[in-house]
Amino acid sequence: MKDPEDPWTFDDGYLEDLSSRNQERFEEEFDDNLGEFSEDTVERRLQTRFNQAEEHLKLVKAAAACFHPREGAGRSESGFRYVGVDPLQAVDENPADILLVKPEYNGVYFCVVCCEIGGESRKDWVNNVNEARHVFESQQNRSVLTEQLGIENDDLSFQYVTLTRTDDTVEMDFSVLERNCDADTYAVWSTDVEDKWMMYEDGSFVHADLRSAFSEKLDYMRREDPLKYTVGTHPVFPLQDIVYQVVKEKFEFDDEHKSEFAHETFYELFEKGLQIQCSGERRERVVSSEVDRLLDMALKTGVFSDEDDDLRSEDQDYRIMYSGTRGPDHAENAVKSKYSDNAAKVKVGQLAYDKTQDEFDPETDLGNFGAL
Repeated sequence: MKDPEDPWTFDDGYLEDLSSRNQERFEEEFDDNLGEFSEDTVERRLQTRFNQAEEHLKLVKAAAACFHPREGAGRSESGFRYVGVDPLQAVDENPADILLVKPEYNGVYFCVVCCEIGGESRKDWVNNVNEARHVFESQQNRSVLTEQLGIENDDLSFQYVTLTRTDDTVEMDFSVLERNCDADTYAVWSTDVEDKWMMYEDGSFVHADLRSAFSEKLDYMRREDPLKYTVGTHPVFPLQDIVYQVVKEKFEFDDEHKSEFAHETFYELFEKGLQIQCSGERRERVVSSEVDRLLDMALKTGVFSDEDDDLRSEDQDYRIMYSGTRGPDHAENAVKSKYSDNAAKVKVGQLAYDKTQDEFDPETDLGNFGAL
């Protein structure tokens, strides 16, 4: 595990460019700033964010399952089909999570879904839909969408949806959302991720078939989760999935080094599990960025190690740090506990580094000249 009390763990090149004397000063100020942040407070915040990320991912999975082209209840009723998560990834940042499409002879209908947690965040719900509308309906991005989906028809109609948990809609005044939303066609749907059904709460529909589909609850019990993680999702979820796959394959083929793997293997497994509607250099940029993010966090929290002392094979780049050799389930379960044990320390170190970098002034170090 990288030392969270060492500023070099978080350095992006800034420290390296300083003089040796300024490096010493930076390290001293970093040590002082470590005490400015409460690890317990940071840990509570990180746990809250993890819980929110977990609930958000459940909603994304629900939308993907409900409208999946293969036997998805919503798709069979409405003709709208799930085509991918993170629409317009690496083109224009936006808060949309899921894109559904219904092509017809006279035009193409899009349903842009923003998954939201917490009924107290109605302002954020509306702001996210308005931002998604601004991104999706720009002429440039409309062209990107039609090109990447192989659509030749230029007559595009958009539906925007806030998808939330059923409990988050209790006693909600939906008219407040409608008055503040810029989209011409906007609706709120809710889902029960445990019993696996989705329902219409309020708002308008871009197509009569979609309205008909929601005349009753949409049951998506038949579909298993068609995705495991998305771009930007909490590191624990993709790391768990990839660790399981790595160790499972090692056990199946009786590999001598059951906990070790190459960078290329991680890249391939992550890319295989990432469902985004882009290809070529754009996809490579997205995947590479996400792989770097995940590996960086895994190394900092001790989920992985790339230290020579931990590696037994010269052909591998990383070792999964879990005790015992009880197989893929045990390795997968160890990811969350390892991450949770160390994430707060890493975050405190990052906060201390950022504070030090923001406040550090190399010009104040005049050395012996200060006495003149």
